[in-house]
Amino acid sequence: MSSITQSMPRRPQQRLLRIAAAAILAAAAVVSGVQLLTSGGSAAPAHHELRYGGIPKWLPKTEKTEERIVTASAAKPTLAIQGNTVAVELAHGKVLATTVGPEVPEEGEFPVPATSPASFVVTLAEAHGAVPIDPRDFTVTDEEGDIHHPKITGLHGGPPPTEVPAGKTVSMKVRGVFPTGDGTLNWAPGSRKTVVAWDFDIEID
Repeated sequence: MSSITQSMPRRPQQRLLRIAAAAILAAAAVVSGVQLLTSGGSAAPAHHELRYGGIPKWLPKTEKTEERIVTASAAKPTLAIQGNTVAVELAHGKVLATTVGPEVPEEGEFPVPATSPASFVVTLAEAHGAVPIDPRDFTVTDEEGDIHHPKITGLHGGPPPTEVPAGKTVSMKVRGVFPTGDGTLNWAPGSRKTVVAWDFDIEID
């Protein structure tokens, strides 16, 4: 009787210890399962070092690319594609120039027409110094080498701006009827020599 009586107070303690141990094991299993799920079903290699807030070293690296802005001047004319921004250096100033287009009224015509109305949007931004705008400075060259003189208007119609104020941005519409196919939109600010040209393709089919 005495041995049974002495062992009775220990049983609740043993049950508490077993419950605590089971709870610890269950928590460890949950943590392990979460780690497996977040790592795609496999644990990270032991020899790789992980740091809080960092990227695991075994992940592939991605390359960071930035839009490259080229420079154009009378001494170094540049050929770009529509959508490209070009830093144009003038005799008494400089400006960032971008051309988007061409926009055509319809597509899917058959047979393909020889010519089509088309328009471009030319944007001049972040001007420094004197940046005058003369509609005669814009021309279009088709794939046969013929020169066309487009109509220049403000972005929403009306007369085009005559200059780009310092630090400001202006946009204008360049429009006309041009042969379908390849061509370039040319800008020769202040002279007859093209400083920057944007390559384009008028597609109707």
